[in-house]
Amino acid sequence: MADTLQGTGLRLGRRFSDLTNFFVGASVLHLQQRLLRLAHDVREQYPLDRSQQVMTLRARACDTIQLTPLEYRGDFGIFIEEVLTSAEQMPKEPSRGLKRTVIRNSPNYCYSCGREFGAFFEDAPEGLKPTVDHVWPRALGGDTIEANLLPACGACNSAKGHIAAWQMAWIQPIVFADIDETHALSSLSKEAKMALHVRAAMSYSQQNGSSLKDAFLAIGPREPPVRIDSEQGYDFFNLRVHDDSRTSVIWTPN
Repeated sequence: MADTLQGTGLRLGRRFSDLTNFFVGASVLHLQQRLLRLAHDVREQYPLDRSQQVMTLRARACDTIQLTPLEYRGDFGIFIEEVLTSAEQMPKEPSRGLKRTVIRNSPNYCYSCGREFGAFFEDAPEGLKPTVDHVWPRALGGDTIEANLLPACGACNSAKGHIAAWQMAWIQPIVFADIDETHALSSLSKEAKMALHVRAAMSYSQQNGSSLKDAFLAIGPREPPVRIDSEQGYDFFNLRVHDDSRTSVIWTPN
């Protein structure tokens, strides 16, 4: 089977495009994490010398990761500066004022699960409290600014930490037979549902040129999982947890 797949370029199984996106995304995440770790090391080595930080990170990116200006299609110097800036901002927590601003200017529900803040639930007997979540996580260079923050319940904020991008989710077990439909979909893990939600938002953002925050607001919170193509089986790439009608409208940035 391995030889067959290698020879066909992963085109068996009708998941070539999905798996290509998975592997490319996973590779990008891997490189981001390695570059940010290198940037941390460089900043500790030269805490007060920005020019030396830039020179050293540039050299180590080329030598250690083998990412050079020849492979990178943009301005490599600007890219190195952005990596260092992201590393500087990673420890930054949202201030109380910023949290209040985000909560005030956002819908009064968790952007992930859709539960209304202030309502009573088993895990919130005194009313659901909002937290502020980095849409693109700090661990991967996400900025602590209003444009990258949305209100989330504590449970979703905590769970999302394991799946900052959908490529981080363990998607292999999410394959069911038709006879498993009722039980399998209802027992789909929260992490898997969140990964599907993140995947939909990232896809929407790429297709419509919106920010990831605006993409989440456009597709709305998670809904019960359903199969996309009734002619195909139940697996991660054939499931959705968002209102498909909301993704058919092209997002126009304000």
